[in-house]
Amino acid sequence: MKAAVLYGANQVEIREVSVPGNVQSGEVIADVEFVGVCKTDQQLTMAGLDEERILGHEVVCRLPQEKGYFALNNEISCGQCTYCREQLTSHCLNLQELGVNHDGGYAQKMRVPRKSLHPFELDNPALGALIEPMSCAVRGAGRILAATNLLSVSRPKTLIIGGGLSGVLISYLLNHSPNFDGEIYLYDITKAPLPWVDRLGIQRVEVPEPDQAHLIVECSGSPDGLATALRLVRKAGIVCIYGVPKQGISLPVSPHELFMREITVITSFAGATDETMGAAIAHIKRDEEFFEQLLGRMIPLEKLPTELTVWCPQPGTRTVVDMSA
Repeated sequence: MKAAVLYGANQVEIREVSVPGNVQSGEVIADVEFVGVCKTDQQLTMAGLDEERILGHEVVCRLPQEKGYFALNNEISCGQCTYCREQLTSHCLNLQELGVNHDGGYAQKMRVPRKSLHPFELDNPALGALIEPMSCAVRGAGRILAATNLLSVSRPKTLIIGGGLSGVLISYLLNHSPNFDGEIYLYDITKAPLPWVDRLGIQRVEVPEPDQAHLIVECSGSPDGLATALRLVRKAGIVCIYGVPKQGISLPVSPHELFMREITVITSFAGATDETMGAAIAHIKRDEEFFEQLLGRMIPLEKLPTELTVWCPQPGTRTVVDMSA
């Protein structure tokens, strides 16, 4: 079968590899249909791994003996450690991640636990590539909403930094939450049009002003975005780090300044569970027309090496590998 194999830093090639074998109890061999190209894949490609790996974790697949499509939760937790017992499965002490430390979906077939596959029915099955990132955003929005209880206002001015897919999904969930009544603004360094902003009724700001936002959600993962968030947030405000920062980046603010300005910093790391996957499917099912605009370029597997090494997705969309192309 064909697969895209990462074999060094910025080194990806299409190879003929063996169909996965050694299937264990509870596992199946799935036929991969679509895979979203996540920034995590790009960061792993830049850094390289200690051994060769097939990346890809935003997977839509089918099973030979079953009807319909399935979305993959790529996190495999042990269910036994202290974090699993507290339902914090993304922090499992024995966590395995398909597409990160085990082979993932940039291949025609992959070996997966059957219980990690979530059935869905959408008019366009390629939308299933948004289910895993939406699942992570469901958890992120939940953490943000819980933190807003610390704010002194009931309608917080909220700034989203970064108009990529993470920014879209967090904005969408806050905008549609019955427990959130804040004003949402978007700041993105690109000047490219982002149609989803108008669809959600969000105001885009060219130059955000300091001391205005009670809540800032940093969705770009960039050092500049993080520095901007901490510089702009109001005293006694909240900064959520949602975009994945690169390793080695330090907070550009001292503990003394955090203390004196009384800034609350929260983060949200992954968190796909049966519950959040189900919620993600329900959100996309209810509003397929909105999510359709978030699908960017559809590319064949053969173009994936260039996509991962020359990172330039269409703003506010997810590039998707179509395995049948």
